[in-house]
Amino acid sequence: MLTEKIDSNVIHFYQKAVDKTALIRFTTDFILKIFELFYKKQYSTNPGLESKRIINSIQATLFAKINEYVKDINLSADNIIDIKFEKDNAIPIVSLHHETKKSDTLFNVFFKKINWEEINEFRVFMIKYLKYYLTKYHFSYLPDEHKITKVVTDLSYVVQELLQNANAYSYGSYDYELILKHSGNRFNVIVSNFSDKENAKTLINIVDEIHNTKDLQELIIKYMRSEEKHLGIITSVFNYNVSEYKVNYIDNKIIQAQFMLEY
Repeated sequence: MLTEKIDSNVIHFYQKAVDKTALIRFTTDFILKIFELFYKKQYSTNPGLESKRIINSIQATLFAKINEYVKDINLSADNIIDIKFEKDNAIPIVSLHHETKKSDTLFNVFFKKINWEEINEFRVFMIKYLKYYLTKYHFSYLPDEHKITKVVTDLSYVVQELLQNANAYSYGSYDYELILKHSGNRFNVIVSNFSDKENAKTLINIVDEIHNTKDLQELIIKYMRSEEKHLGIITSVFNYNVSEYKVNYIDNKIIQAQFMLEY
């Protein structure tokens, strides 16, 4: 849940574990790549050979430790991996929560202001993870590998656009939050961020325009010509199977965008 508590986490996410293969092959790779980005930003703007050696050495140690940790745990598909990237600590903190109840939540991620590189790395990780997840558990619904790839790629772009929007319009040192749920043939994307009334009004007006327009292409052209483009929201609805979409302004401080994608 999004709160006004300020902590040292740059990214903090809870991920449905799925299985050991997913953790080792995808989650670990994401951790190592995010670590490299953080290390470069914290310790060197232009890392030389020595910095690269240090990064490679720490990555190798991290990989070995995570591999050993995963090998020794008893894991169920509904267990949650908890990963924190703290701004004052280059090494991410990883722990496992054993869940007894089934949940349709795949991710619950808290971000602060981050660069495009981190959002893109998360998107790449999400594509790999979701392709594996859908292939393993939902192949009866999506028996075509190309269909799985399209569903996951479309979803990743919607998530990316909503994150970029929250990244741009959230304020202060507060988190903004992504929740991704999956049930049946539907993904539910919820992105929440603290924002002022003007930004909330702008976003709500755009969503109202999308609902009321008879020609999304004309609306896209209109916003391409304006200074305030906000094209990501419009093109998400236009290009990717978004069946429902809404934006609310909660307690006069939190924008919450909710997009449903069906396949």
